[in-house]
Amino acid sequence: MANHDSGHCKDCRYFNSQSTHPSGSEIAQCRQPELEDFDLMVAGDCGCNAFEARTEADISPGRPLDEPSPMMH
Repeated sequence: MANHDSGHCKDCRYFNSQSTHPSGSEIAQCRQPELEDFDLMVAGDCGCNAFEARTEADISPGRPLDEPSPMMH
């Protein structure tokens, strides 16, 4: 993974949120390319070293988003 600053998932471009302003308690899929195959679900307050800050392009209303993966019980 690239060496980036760490930060909260809710502020990361890979946090697959339906919201333009995700909350810390929101759960969404991590779309970081090296982790995407794992269907990793994370809370907005989580964080990691693959963090990349969201940009205007990442939060535009027209951005196509995938449906979240079903939760396994």
